[in-house]
Amino acid sequence: MLTGAIGAISIGPRGGITGLDLPALLIQAEALGYDQSQLARLLPFAERGMVTGAAKTQTET
Repeated sequence: MLTGAIGAISIGPRGGITGLDLPALLIQAEALGYDQSQLARLLPFAERGMVTGAAKTQTET
């Protein structure tokens, strides 16, 4: 779901991922027929992983 939701990913001024627009993702999830309660539990973990991974990638380059 996140790969198709590039507009819901917040990008900082230096190009790093700063977070996800969780309300927008839940609206998309509803439209796609996904279980919103499950995604509401999982998306914060996905957000944390994406932000951590992006920060790690930026420090390695």
